[in-house]
Amino acid sequence: MITSDTPGTLTTEVNRSQHRDEPSQQSRERGQRRFWLFFPLVWLGYLFFPVRSFLGHPHNVAETLMSILGLLLFLGVWVGIYLFKREQVRLLLGGFAVCLLLYAAGLKVIGYDSATFLVYAAALIGFQGSLRLAGGGLLLVAAALLTPGWLGYSRLGTTDLIQIMVLSCVALYGNHAGYRQNVATVRLARVQAEKEKLAADAERERIARDLHDLLGHTLSLIVLKSELAGKLAERDPARALEEIREVERIARGALGEVRSAVSGYRGSGLSAELARSKLALTTAGVRLELDAEPLVLSPQTEYAMEMVLREAVTNVMRHARARVVTVSIGRQAGSYVLQVHDDGAGHEGEKDITEGSGLTSMRERVRAAGGQFSLERGHGMTVRASFPTRPETPEVTETPVTALTGMV
Repeated sequence: MITSDTPGTLTTEVNRSQHRDEPSQQSRERGQRRFWLFFPLVWLGYLFFPVRSFLGHPHNVAETLMSILGLLLFLGVWVGIYLFKREQVRLLLGGFAVCLLLYAAGLKVIGYDSATFLVYAAALIGFQGSLRLAGGGLLLVAAALLTPGWLGYSRLGTTDLIQIMVLSCVALYGNHAGYRQNVATVRLARVQAEKEKLAADAERERIARDLHDLLGHTLSLIVLKSELAGKLAERDPARALEEIREVERIARGALGEVRSAVSGYRGSGLSAELARSKLALTTAGVRLELDAEPLVLSPQTEYAMEMVLREAVTNVMRHARARVVTVSIGRQAGSYVLQVHDDGAGHEGEKDITEGSGLTSMRERVRAAGGQFSLERGHGMTVRASFPTRPETPEVTETPVTALTGMV
């Protein structure tokens, strides 16, 4: 059985669901940001090799203290760069120099196992925007590997030399690409925020302009006619009554215009409703499959489709226990057709479909737009709404203000 509450209640349920989803979405995003923030600390695991080499041989107190201080200095620099001051090139150059010094000092203590710090140096120098600076740092790393052999120290094997250079290149390029990606992401977020702000400002200006156009002249006219009726009340009661009736007529016309404007503001468009539906269904663990043709719809038809889609998705989330929802929008046999099918098992075993006020509201909206509405059961449930491509102007009926405001 498919049931639903009033349109206002259904919309409220969708909004509540979205509000409940927002904290979890924000929590996941914070978790992802925290993960990538602390991810560079994983690479500190490569300190295992120089530390193992150091512990594998006896050392005097001075060497031990200097090694511990050097390691703490490196850890402080690495954590400071990646967790607190990512974009300071001076700090990166300082960290690069510290790594070179630790490599040079470690040659006498642990041999070429200290070359691990050269890989860290390449990673640090790559974490900035200048590819030229990164290339210069890589040349210094290569020179640092070759210099001990030129000075008479035991030469590094070719295999080890290639391995260290490859690791250095990968670390440098990976950090450089990651840095540029971070910068691009930040810039894109700023541009998107600015676009959203401009769009919101434009929408506020449009609403203010529309309200001024709708109400400014009408309210001024009502004031003038009310004053005139007050002045004529004693001298010419019949004329005063005429003016009062004119005020009533003007006020009713203004009320109708305001209702039309509110309907226009409320409907954010079928595309926006599809995006909201996808978010709500995805959060509920339901996959949305969309098959939509590019159509040019009248505002009345688009708004009716938008409301039908919202009601149908809400019913799926509340009753269907579905895994996949298929939404198709297209043109069939001279009509625009919206079809929402779910593969849920929530309706199995029911011989009749009992319509609640929500489904009744869907049917009435479709009919008011000159269309046809149907429900079909079989491997789930299918909601189908079809609208004529050239809708006739429906009969204008009075709609209670509570019904309008209840759907916001």
